[in-house]
Amino acid sequence: MLKTTGRLIASALLALLCGGLLLIARTYPAWFYAWYPALSQSIMARVGAVTSVLPVSLAELVILGLVLWLILSFIRMLRGESSIPRWLSGVLLGVMIGVTWFVAVWGLNYFSPHSLADRLDLEITGYTSDQLYDAAAYYLDQANDLALEVSRDEEGIAALGTFRQLADWSGEGYGVLAQDHPCFRASRSTPKRVLLSRLLSYSGITGIFICFTGEANVNAETPQAALPFTMAHERGHAQAICPEEECNFAAYLACMANPHVECRYSGAYSAFIYCYNALYKQSSARAAELWYQMNDQLRADILFANAHYEQYEGKVQETAEKVNDTYLKTFQQTAGVQSYGLVADLLIAWYLQGAAG
Repeated sequence: MLKTTGRLIASALLALLCGGLLLIARTYPAWFYAWYPALSQSIMARVGAVTSVLPVSLAELVILGLVLWLILSFIRMLRGESSIPRWLSGVLLGVMIGVTWFVAVWGLNYFSPHSLADRLDLEITGYTSDQLYDAAAYYLDQANDLALEVSRDEEGIAALGTFRQLADWSGEGYGVLAQDHPCFRASRSTPKRVLLSRLLSYSGITGIFICFTGEANVNAETPQAALPFTMAHERGHAQAICPEEECNFAAYLACMANPHVECRYSGAYSAFIYCYNALYKQSSARAAELWYQMNDQLRADILFANAHYEQYEGKVQETAEKVNDTYLKTFQQTAGVQSYGLVADLLIAWYLQGAAG
């Protein structure tokens, strides 16, 4: 009984600590976010450097271990080897330890008043249908040109390199960006291949950043044209960038700053897809105009990706999407899973401010 009581007290204290940190962040945002993002970046870099020594995802192994422990401990509880209150208090304490680490070292970046656009002096304004079309056409031109420079397999599908090669290359762009933008820093931890990638595919997940281990975990089944972009996206979370649309934008910038054409193609490919989808929602006819302006190489990659993702659609993916949607909305991303596509706003603003003058 004493052990159960102690766990409950410890859980309550951790809950108060989390609440206190959130209260401070919301009450004194200017002071708090003057140092918190840099602290997150530093911790993620150090933790990621340690875990990068392992060739496999430590986070995946820990999660599998925790699931196994939960099952075995539950069976022991049913056998009477442990009481229900003691088992529940142990689970609660474990959850609260994880939540506290999440909030203290990374999660509060969701509530930052300084968006990535602010830190890059990028003005987000409304745009016309013509500006959306022009931006989509701009990224199409990038993707068309770069599609001709990358290697392809016998079927004409992009074959950019091995998972390890792309993982090693995918962070180089952040080092380049850091030279001009202090909100970024060089990324040294290498993205990890998820062993249970097939499960992620059925869940509709291409990657996931685990702040407990500082690891960018990537679905190895992701089509190659999008793989470096996905890796750069997950690495973006280690840059203390939490909102998904901002991580997508950071991934585009990092890919285009990358010296490897494979990464630049992936960035342009992904940027075009997001802008094309935004245009399609406004006018399928105008989107069709751009579809017929694609070269055969780019179109082949898009059709291959569409076929790849269609085979995994189903109830599992719908359920996983609802879980992710709830998680994102809990942390102030009111658009939920739709926030991934909001990167089109940033890409359009980037085009209008730069390429369009």
